[in-house]
Amino acid sequence: MSTPTPPATTALVVIDVQNDYCHPDGVFAAAGLAVDDLDGLVERVNALVAAARTGGRPVVWVRMEWADDAGVGLLAERSPFLRERGLRRGTWGAEPVAGLDRRPGDHEVVKPRFSAFHRTSLDDLLARLGVGTLVVAGVRTDFCVESTVRDAFFRDLRVVVARDAVAGYVEELHTASLRLMGTVFADVVGGEQAAGLLAGRPAAAPPGEDAAYERSRTGAAGRSDAR
Repeated sequence: MSTPTPPATTALVVIDVQNDYCHPDGVFAAAGLAVDDLDGLVERVNALVAAARTGGRPVVWVRMEWADDAGVGLLAERSPFLRERGLRRGTWGAEPVAGLDRRPGDHEVVKPRFSAFHRTSLDDLLARLGVGTLVVAGVRTDFCVESTVRDAFFRDLRVVVARDAVAGYVEELHTASLRLMGTVFADVVGGEQAAGLLAGRPAAAPPGEDAAYERSRTGAAGRSDAR
């Protein structure tokens, strides 16, 4: 007799909340790319982490780092300030931002490119944990978050993006990325609703309704039939 497949669970995936990406002393801020209200972002991420712990959901911390200059690849041409420093293994810049509620028993994934699935163990980890839905938070909305969300969708994983727990450097690009992800790749919801999903509390409205509202608010309602 075959063993029944356990029901898919929901996991929280927090992407690249690292010093070089987010801290005022990091290399991205030095290049003019700053995260507004870092303390608030950490607080909102931690609220999702607390909800995941309440619901017994896995918490996966993703970070980007390179062992040496060669590991940066083509990005060194597109972002020259990363050619010789930034997100290097073993440095302060590659470390998670202080104040995040990271604990033993959480999971960690290290990636060399924007997507958390590219050349990482994330696929295997999610399969082992029986995960079918991801709640995603972190930075940068229009680069690493969106790349990960797209790759999750291509793997037939359901994705919920907590719109107030993701951040970018350029408001226009951040907003456009949320709008794009909400058309087909993910449900874009408020932090309270995302926390409710993680904690196992009934949501005030299904994620799709909240995403549809977001699309209509941003003028993308005409694309809702793509879902």
